[in-house]
Amino acid sequence: MIDDEESWIMYGALHYKSQQVAAVMTPIDRVFMLVSTAKLNADTMSDIYHSGFSRIPVWRKTRNDIVGLLFTKDLVFIDPEDAIPVEEFIQIFGRGVHRVWPDANLGDLLKAFKMGRSRLALVQEVNNTGAGDPYLEAVGIVTLEDVVEEILQDTFRNEPNVGTYSLFWKLYKV
Repeated sequence: MIDDEESWIMYGALHYKSQQVAAVMTPIDRVFMLVSTAKLNADTMSDIYHSGFSRIPVWRKTRNDIVGLLFTKDLVFIDPEDAIPVEEFIQIFGRGVHRVWPDANLGDLLKAFKMGRSRLALVQEVNNTGAGDPYLEAVGIVTLEDVVEEILQDTFRNEPNVGTYSLFWKLYKV
């Protein structure tokens, strides 16, 4: 006998491949990002920690000019007192950005994620409004978690903060 949850998962597994990225992406204005000129000091690292995200897009001239991803796990190598610019840090530890169109389907995106390209993709579309030349505009991000949630037809709750990192910050500030 199949229960309701199992039938929803079966539905998601059968239909996710035809879903478009635009249906599950997080709009760019809701994405925590860092400007490349920011310094990795105690305040910035605290902001990163409190954002709760493991992958942070980094932009240069405008929020459309995404130059890389900062993985929070790499921050273990940083001394906040050194206040290293984000741009220097991502030249060493940064990851490239996988880019997709809003009408890309989740089946193809899952294949790209499985190939190890990334677990986060920047969603871009051509903006040809105004008098200037058309340009690529960042409209959102989509993650592996978004795709899995679409398959499972459910959302994940974020893990609670264990407090270890908070203890680190308290000890560091002493």
